[in-house]
Amino acid sequence: MSGAAHEHDDALSTASPNGPDEMGRELAEGPQAVVSTLVEVERLRPGLTQLLDGAGRIVLVGTGASLAMARVSAPVWRARLPRGTDLLVRQASEAVLGDADGWQGEPSDLIVAISQAGSSPETLAAARQAGAIGGPVLAVTASPNSPLAASSTLTCLVASGREHGASTKSALATLAALLAIAGALSTDAAVRAAIGLRLRGIVDTWESAISAGRSLADARQTWFLGFGPGLGIAEAGALLWHEKVARQAAAVTPSEFRHGPIEAAGSDDAVILVDIDPPDARRDAYLERLRAELGELDVAVVELRPDPGDLERRALAAFWRVQQLSRATPLAAGTYRDGFSVLRKVVTPANDLLD
Repeated sequence: MSGAAHEHDDALSTASPNGPDEMGRELAEGPQAVVSTLVEVERLRPGLTQLLDGAGRIVLVGTGASLAMARVSAPVWRARLPRGTDLLVRQASEAVLGDADGWQGEPSDLIVAISQAGSSPETLAAARQAGAIGGPVLAVTASPNSPLAASSTLTCLVASGREHGASTKSALATLAALLAIAGALSTDAAVRAAIGLRLRGIVDTWESAISAGRSLADARQTWFLGFGPGLGIAEAGALLWHEKVARQAAAVTPSEFRHGPIEAAGSDDAVILVDIDPPDARRDAYLERLRAELGELDVAVVELRPDPGDLERRALAAFWRVQQLSRATPLAAGTYRDGFSVLRKVVTPANDLLD
């Protein structure tokens, strides 16, 4: 092993569940951020119920990690909404740049605008566009004094505070908020305590994340695969992979992967399979065939299958594990860095284009 490899290995070997790196510190604060966010949703329940009951359609809007959390929660929302109430998920820029997907807003639409900092130009523009036609806006943000909060009918504060690196604790708490707003995740004290305990337990399983991170560190390409809410978690994982591992990643369903992308997979690739749905014999058989195919290609597979429980808690647990892997892998590969070297220096916010 080269000196550089030893250095990289030491970065992972000396990392604890809560640091010393920025991502580790913020991940360790995730369980409390979730619990505090559920308290906020419970406090807002009367106002949330009024908004939801009056909605003709519900539209979840965001970009980046916020959009991924919307996609994780969308199947849960659809299962909980009254018959006849549609739910849409929109990438924020599509809502404001010429309505590229052909969708037209209505005053009866409830826009759920999701932005950790509350200042994403695209999401803010989508919220203001909804307000301009008289539609209600529910802001889900960690910033009470943000432009998004000021533009909203009601603001649900995500209790993550300010983050400096990847959106980890805020994304996890946002997912909890969206599941709770939909009525799929209870906010009573006993449930909050149980969720906090479960997430803190995952923090304490850092050693297993170290092992998986080492197995993923040399992968040329990482494929994140999942169905339903698992696909949303996969998309969030691919985004984190680009941000922190600084290597190629893609998120697709297992069936999409088998019908094309598998041609590009080889022994120097890895697959992270997110499976959080309730047991189903046909799906289990489908995934078993996929495992056999990946075995023939000698592709490494890491499976995220949380302990049994309701779908909502399994989703939180699986996403938490994806975040851990997105920290352990770059520490093992030697690519980890606090903050961002491109996003903060090259990418210019689009406020001037969308005002």
